[in-house]
Amino acid sequence: MHWILVGKNWWDCGSCEEDLEEGKLRVRWIKHYSSEYKILLVGEGDFSFSASLAVAFASATNITATSLDSIEFLSTNYRHALSNIDKLRSLGAKVMHDVDATKMANVFPFKCMRFDRVVYNFPLAGFFPDEPKEDEIWRHRMLVQQFLENTKKLIHIDGEIHITHKSNGFFYEWNLEFLASRVGLRLIEEVPFNFRDYPGYRTKYGFGGDNNFNCSPSKTYKFGHKKPIEKPSYRFMK
Repeated sequence: MHWILVGKNWWDCGSCEEDLEEGKLRVRWIKHYSSEYKILLVGEGDFSFSASLAVAFASATNITATSLDSIEFLSTNYRHALSNIDKLRSLGAKVMHDVDATKMANVFPFKCMRFDRVVYNFPLAGFFPDEPKEDEIWRHRMLVQQFLENTKKLIHIDGEIHITHKSNGFFYEWNLEFLASRVGLRLIEEVPFNFRDYPGYRTKYGFGGDNNFNCSPSKTYKFGHKKPIEKPSYRFMK
C-alpha cells in the first residue's frame, strides 16, 4: 500500500489483491451496491455501514468512506469505530475524517473524483432541545439540500445519490424529493430500508455516545441527474 498525507488525513492509494474467478473479476452485490461501483460514503458514524459493504465485496478498493467527525472523537465515542476503520483499510478502502459533506466538490481530492454511488445514511444537522420545530426542520432541510447540490457534481451522468431517511412524522416533513428538485435532481425511486440487510451495521446517534437508534420505518431515496429534454426531430420531404 502507498500512503499520502492530505491535510490531517492519511490517504491510502494502494489496492488489495483482486478476487479473481476464472480469470475475471468476480462481481459481488449487497442490496443496491455492487463491487463494480465506485462508492462514496459520507457522514459515517462508527463506519459499520461501509465495513458491511467491504466485507460483502471481499474488497474495498472501490470504497471511499468519510466522516464529519475527527478520528479522536470517533475513538472515544464509538467502541467499534477504530476496528471498522482498520477493517476497511486492510481491504483497500480510502478513509478520511473531518470531511464536510456539503463542500466536498470544491476540496481535494474529491473535486478530482467521480462516483457511481454516493451514500448518506440518516443525515442530521444536530439537535437543540429548545429550538422551535419549524427552525429545526429548516436546518435539517438546508443540510440535505446543500449536500445534494454539492454532491451532484461528484457523480457520473448515470450515477446516483442515496439518502436513507426515516419516513414518518417529523422526518417526512423534510420532503427530500422537493429538495432534490430544487438543485436539478430527480427522484429515481424510494425503497424500504432494513438495517438487517447490512450485517454488522449499527445506527448511531451523532452525539449520543455508542447508543443505537430505532431506524424503523425508513426508506432509501435514490436521486440522479434529470434526464435532458429531447428536442423533436423534423424530417423535411422534398
